[in-house]
Amino acid sequence: MTDSTDLTAQLRRELRHRIRPMRGRDPNERDRTTTPLELLYDLTYVVAFAVASDQLAEQLAHGDVWPAIGAYLFAIWAVSWAWLNFTWFSSAYENDDVFLRLATIVQMIGVIVLAYGLPVSFESAAHGESPNNLLMVIGYVVMRIPLIALWLRAAQQDPEHRDNAISFVIITSIAQIGWVLSAVLPLPTVVTVVALVLLAFAEMIAPVVANRRFGRTPWNAGHLAERFSLLTLITIGEVIAGTTAAVGALTGETGWTIEAVLIAASGLLIAAAVWWTYFLVPSRLILERRPERAFAWRYVHLALFGSIAAIGAGLHLTTIAVNEGEVSLLGIALALAVPLATTIVLIFLVWSVLLRSFDATHLPLLLLTLTPLAAAVVLGAVAFPGEALDLEQPGATTALSAIIGLVALGAIVEVVGHERVGFRHTLEAWRKDPGLAGPGAG
Repeated sequence: MTDSTDLTAQLRRELRHRIRPMRGRDPNERDRTTTPLELLYDLTYVVAFAVASDQLAEQLAHGDVWPAIGAYLFAIWAVSWAWLNFTWFSSAYENDDVFLRLATIVQMIGVIVLAYGLPVSFESAAHGESPNNLLMVIGYVVMRIPLIALWLRAAQQDPEHRDNAISFVIITSIAQIGWVLSAVLPLPTVVTVVALVLLAFAEMIAPVVANRRFGRTPWNAGHLAERFSLLTLITIGEVIAGTTAAVGALTGETGWTIEAVLIAASGLLIAAAVWWTYFLVPSRLILERRPERAFAWRYVHLALFGSIAAIGAGLHLTTIAVNEGEVSLLGIALALAVPLATTIVLIFLVWSVLLRSFDATHLPLLLLTLTPLAAAVVLGAVAFPGEALDLEQPGATTALSAIIGLVALGAIVEVVGHERVGFRHTLEAWRKDPGLAGPGAG
């Protein structure tokens, strides 16, 4: 009878989503998993990352390198930071009632609105103007206002963490005023860009200060590790999408050739190697034992999301080069090698932050990984220097295939090196850390 009653209560909770108390989840709950609502929310970020990646590729193809990079960094930060803030909240207070569901859906609308503003942002940056614009700000504010309402609700219903929740309400509200002013005030471009950097910096620092003063909200470290890993997977999807587009463009020009097969295989290998390398870091195991390390860990991910999506942009740039012939082989090599190298370095930084260790013995492996990437750049510089890619030129398709193959080789070296040698360093760092391997570590 008890089992039947418990089952009925569970079904009632899952099928009826009335207003429920928001008193905070158990931060020590083991095996907490991502909810369907969180997965649905993440899907909108597929669109945002794809738009940012495509815009980066198109602006690079037009030769607007530094404005494109600046607009891209701004876009990735805005999207990733909003995602991070809601993810942190839902880890602490997710109760799956109607209010939370509706607030999440409204935030999803904001993501799409912000994505519509990204082409304007990149175009403005290309003309020497601020990458911020009113449409992006409207989307960003729509993403943040529901979160303010949720924090107010948590402040009312969770007295233990009320001061912390109110601090987030104040921080987020002031930030939105700043973003709106940065978009509507007729300030010089340099002043506006400086203001954007200061606003972003303030938004990232203020929560850390609030947590140190008022204590942390009841977020679950293991749940956060899963949430960040899932968004990383979504971002890796941009690499696969970029590979598909590049190969489709190439086969449209030349049909299926050995080179086309090589490019398809290389692109998928890059995506798989990034996935493999990222999940070599035991984030969940470490954060469940040392949750205070989550703050530095999460900030590294802001850059990591951007670098992975930029690999997809490099593959998209390859598509543009094949279709329109506006990009040199050197441009393609740099657009692929630089973000992949950055991604590998950032994953190492994630490892270092979590294990509180800097293992210099990883440096030879890093150099071995970067060697094929450097070779790809050198090949791009010497093959048809100063010329846009033209597949009708003898050897052009082979050179393109070799560049992408060398980039893929760099990713493979990283995986093989860690599987053969690097994992021992992780085990050694684990043993040396008393917070992980000590008697009370779990």
